Amino acid sequence: MKVCLIYLAAGNSRRFGSNKLLYELDGKPLYRHLLDRLIHLCRGRQEWEVLVVTQYPAIYDKLVREDIRVVLSSDSYQGVSYSIRAGLEAAKDAEACVFFVADQPYFKEKSAEAFLEAMEDQRAALGCVSYGEQKGNPVWFSRKYFSELSELEGDQGGRKVLKKYEEETIYFSVEEARELLDIDTLSNIGFTP
Repeated sequence: MKVCLIYLAAGNSRRFGSNKLLYELDGKPLYRHLLDRLIHLCRGRQEWEVLVVTQYPAIYDKLVREDIRVVLSSDSYQGVSYSIRAGLEAAKDAEACVFFVADQPYFKEKSAEAFLEAMEDQRAALGCVSYGEQKGNPVWFSRKYFSELSELEGDQGGRKVLKKYEEETIYFSVEEARELLDIDTLSNIGFTP
């Protein structure tokens, strides 16, 4: 099954105060933490591919030099729907797309692998990771939902589609709440629940 791991590295960082994706965390930019894990995870799997969507030339240029598949989405500043569309357009031959976000540096490689394998094994239509009642990223969408995702507008994300088809969504529990933490402000970088 051809699965595209669409890595969204295009947010505006409004609450952070500067471009959080380039913020140095433990010796490397925030956006590299989960990305490096996903690249490592996909090395032995021909059917899984990482695709990065960004609006930032600095990220785009760096990844192109490393021969990582990347899309420069200059419209992403208008909202996440533009990043989703750019990713789907580049991944149009995939049977499923899984959206990961670049501001989740604590999401574990083993969780990503287990989630992807579970969704693939179950031929999931929709999938979402969770911790207790908290739902988060990544989220899995089979080809069946690509057109609806492409119709999202502004800052609408895939959650809108997940909510509409909640009964079709398979939830996958991760080990720690921290894995689902999105870094939105400087104050939650060192957060440990």
